[in-house]
Amino acid sequence: MQASQALDVMEALLQASDHPDIAAIARYGRDSEVGGQSPPGVSVLHRSSDTRALLTAFPAPRDATPVPLPTEPITMRWRAARILVFAHQLLDAARPEVFASWDLCRQEGTHGPIAAALRITARDGSVIYLRGLAASGQVREPEADPYPDYQIPLEGVRSWHLSPSAPSAALV
Repeated sequence: MQASQALDVMEALLQASDHPDIAAIARYGRDSEVGGQSPPGVSVLHRSSDTRALLTAFPAPRDATPVPLPTEPITMRWRAARILVFAHQLLDAARPEVFASWDLCRQEGTHGPIAAALRITARDGSVIYLRGLAASGQVREPEADPYPDYQIPLEGVRSWHLSPSAPSAALV
C-alpha cells in the first residue's frame, strides 16, 4: 500500500466523522510516497482556532515504540497529539479492511504528551507512519474543548468507503 492510499482512507474517515470543530480537510504534498521534498498529508483546519492539525506521511523511524491510547482527554494546545488520538479512534470505529492494525507510537527525540506518530500496517504487510503536527495561527487555542460531548458517528465512519472521496493528492 502506498502512503497516498492510506491518506485517502484517513481523509475519508475525517470527512465521515462530521466533527463540529473541523472547518476544512485538505490534502497537501506533491509526493505519492514518503522521503521526498513535498511529503503527502492531510490537513485539518479547526473552527475553534485557526490551527491546522496535520497527519504527514514520513519514513519509518528506527525507534518507534507503541503506546496505549490515552484514557484522559488531551488539552487543546496539543493539537498534534489530539489529531493522532482522533485518527486512532476513527480507525477503531471504522475498522477499515485494508488495514491490519494501527498503533500510536513514541519516537526518541520528539516531544508530546502521548505519541509522535500513528503506525498503520496494511493488509499487504506494508507499514505507513503518519506524524502528527500542528500549525498555529493568530487565534489562541481555547482553554476547554468546545465540543466535549462529541461522539464519533459509528454508522457514518463505518460506511466511509461508500462515500465518494476527493482524488488523491498524488494524482492531482
